[in-house]
Amino acid sequence: MTVEEPRTGLPIEFLRTIAARSEPDTPPVRMAVERARKLSAGSARDDLILALLRGALSTSAPEWMLQAAIDGGLAKRETHLYAGSPLHLAATALAHPSCIDRWREEALRRCSVPQIGALGREGCGDAMARTIVAELNRRGPHGQPMSPDLLEQPGVAQSILREPGLDDAVFSASLGLLPDCPEFSEVEDTEDDDILERYEAYMAACEAWESMWGRVVSVQTARHRQLLTWAKNTKANQAVRTHLLGTVPWDVEASLLEEVATGDLARFKRWALVTRACRMMRDGLSAPQVRERLSADLESAAAADLRQLELFLDGALERHEYGLHSAVSWVRAAAEKSWRYILNPADAKPRYGDPHIWRAPDELLVELGRRFADVALEALRLWEADAKNTRPGPQDLRWLHALLVHLPNLTTEVREKARTVLQHTRPQPRKPWEAVDFATERSDRELAGLRSAVEAILGDPAAAARNTGLGNPDQVTVQRLSAVPDDILGDYLSRHPGDDELVEKALLSFASRDSYRPNLRFADVLERHSTPRAALLRMTTDLRKRLGGSPQQREGWARQVLALPDCSADLIRALPAWTALTVGGPARGTAHTTVASLVTTTLGADEEAWSRLADSPASYAGPTAWLRLGDILDAAAEGAAWPKPPTVR
Repeated sequence: MTVEEPRTGLPIEFLRTIAARSEPDTPPVRMAVERARKLSAGSARDDLILALLRGALSTSAPEWMLQAAIDGGLAKRETHLYAGSPLHLAATALAHPSCIDRWREEALRRCSVPQIGALGREGCGDAMARTIVAELNRRGPHGQPMSPDLLEQPGVAQSILREPGLDDAVFSASLGLLPDCPEFSEVEDTEDDDILERYEAYMAACEAWESMWGRVVSVQTARHRQLLTWAKNTKANQAVRTHLLGTVPWDVEASLLEEVATGDLARFKRWALVTRACRMMRDGLSAPQVRERLSADLESAAAADLRQLELFLDGALERHEYGLHSAVSWVRAAAEKSWRYILNPADAKPRYGDPHIWRAPDELLVELGRRFADVALEALRLWEADAKNTRPGPQDLRWLHALLVHLPNLTTEVREKARTVLQHTRPQPRKPWEAVDFATERSDRELAGLRSAVEAILGDPAAAARNTGLGNPDQVTVQRLSAVPDDILGDYLSRHPGDDELVEKALLSFASRDSYRPNLRFADVLERHSTPRAALLRMTTDLRKRLGGSPQQREGWARQVLALPDCSADLIRALPAWTALTVGGPARGTAHTTVASLVTTTLGADEEAWSRLADSPASYAGPTAWLRLGDILDAAAEGAAWPKPPTVR
């Protein structure tokens, strides 16, 4: 029982229950109303009034109760507001049938913008929604040009749209009140009328406008279709589409994502047409001649594409230089930004936490990747080295990597053109005196990594999962093989049958701690070799030269060898002595029983031999860790000089 008030009548917990369930004109409800009227302001009264307004008095309530609910609700601290928990008490009173418009208007004028947003959620009622829309229009200013300041100090409409689940009328009205896309003429003149400064200010305003729409799209995930419909034929159309595609694609319904992606890829035709036209002009054709050559394409081109093309054909002699590489530029920008997550869904994850769950199925993402690859293939055919691009970066190869990963068939033409791109896209050497900042170093590392990935795909075009292509078998390393999943390694070995050297690298990869493979057995890989037993003995004998590395790698190799069902005495003798004597047993920290049997048979009851074995130079680490068990046993049994460690050459 709540003890905020003196004990009178029925417990307030009981009255709240009655208020929510009983008919209005009943004794317990009248008792609840009287108790609410007498209670002082506080949570006990607010809870009882809320129960009455939602229950017994949902169709008619006294004025004092509505005013008390409005006052009590709006007095709650804004820090208590969060998504999914609006001002329940005030919202219930303001949406009540007994509440008049004047009370709503007066209440909203007292509200902060976040409070208005909380009160304008779905279910607020038509009357409340109309009043909120009127209040939004009254507050202003609206429709002003966007500026970077409005990102930090948002206007009313921007703030309202940060609230999810808005009423339809409130949502639509807020969209119409957002800041406009800036125009260059609206940027204020600087004191010295510096055109460059004005242009930079204009670009900053444009970026702020794009960011504003990114926030709207990210919050209003249930209204993506409505947003797109509203933005059609407005300046916001492309901004909304870009953010649906590249900012929160995992939150976009599958059919809408496919629609937006398809529309975006269609824009490539414009830039391919511009590239072809500009190169014709570069090669000496006049604008009329270009139009004649491209007449068939121009007849089927969209009006917007034609307008864009005319900007390059209107007589400006040097303008065609800006369109020479527009096709590749478009694909490059798409792979870098708007298509990044669709092409690489695994990258779609917050800084902390689990990856995003996509509304679109995996099959659609694969299909969209293939469609992008088809467009990128057209760009690859139009690729030319750009003499002005003196400092290539990862963006210059990311689109090519995406093409190679998602294109179903890598023809000879594709591989040859891709290699040409690689030749012209590499980190540039720095002069000894040239300072390199962190961002430049990171860019160079990313570019080098992409080059390696592309080279691996080109050397291994039939990989089952091409983005994990391992490249040419002659160049793949043991370390690389140790890091790939079972299915990738198995597929790689199957596509290169008869390559004994590759099989040996795969066997050595099992020695790595990262190469534990529950689904790919060491014995199965060994059987792929043309002479498995001889090869295994040779590899174990030359283990220091073939493997090198840490004690853990020696132990990994020994465990795999000793686990073979028919491990021979010669093979055991070829193992590193210390490792063979310490690993592979049935329990942790014990030796393998076959090793113990071999040692016992070799030394027999010769106490001096056993004593010599105990004093042997075999060790856990260092060069003597590579001493072979057979050599140590022979020296111990015969009393001969200890062998020297095998060399690494």
